[in-house]
Amino acid sequence: MNADQKASKSGFDKVLTVQVHHQNLDPRTFKVPVKWIYRTSLLAWLLVTVTLTSVFFAVNAYRLKTSGQPVAVREDTETASSDKSVTTGTASSQDKNASDEKPESQPGQSITGTEAIWTGLAPNIAAPAKGFVPSIDLSEVKINWQGKFATVTGVVAYREQGKGSQQGHLVVLARGKDRIFAHPENVLNVANSAHLFNAENGEYFSVARFRMLKARLGPFESPSQLEQVQIYLFDPENRLLISQSFQYGKK
Repeated sequence: MNADQKASKSGFDKVLTVQVHHQNLDPRTFKVPVKWIYRTSLLAWLLVTVTLTSVFFAVNAYRLKTSGQPVAVREDTETASSDKSVTTGTASSQDKNASDEKPESQPGQSITGTEAIWTGLAPNIAAPAKGFVPSIDLSEVKINWQGKFATVTGVVAYREQGKGSQQGHLVVLARGKDRIFAHPENVLNVANSAHLFNAENGEYFSVARFRMLKARLGPFESPSQLEQVQIYLFDPENRLLISQSFQYGKK
């Protein structure tokens, strides 16, 4: 390969002449303007510069992201821990039956209750003082039969909504002549125990506005076996908030 360069008025007007010889064939001549080579070189250097700059910023961004991630994780962990401690301070667990809106009316027969305190409660249960007004109210108590099981429902409402909440445990009993059923199932003590149940074994509740009470009791051989439903609500210190008795069937 031979190369000849011809001069002209300007350096950018120079032409690079290239002759290519291949075996016995006639040589081929190519003329390439120097300004094309110059512009191509500039474009190549520009592309290289842009590529290197992009790689540099990409690597720095990746390093910043990976170096900051553990800090973010620690902050999130600390925030979650603090939120958990706050939740634990007000309620031992979230109550899935609580709601901001009043629950829809449940099917069943409405039953009217009267306040009553029964003997045989555990000694750590404190009875309310005379004239005591609980922070919660129980209403719309109904009983609905589904086969051999009685479903007792009601609405628990916090009296001063927007000013706090009430936590505690609830127990529902269904009494008959020769049997008794309880909700939750594991709340009853053994047969020879001096006390029927322990309040802390009741179903947990936390209510700031409304809370649905729902207990499935049974099985009964027939609805006529059910004579009385008893509902207890206690605060976390086992102080009795609500105790109501509902007569059912023939008295």
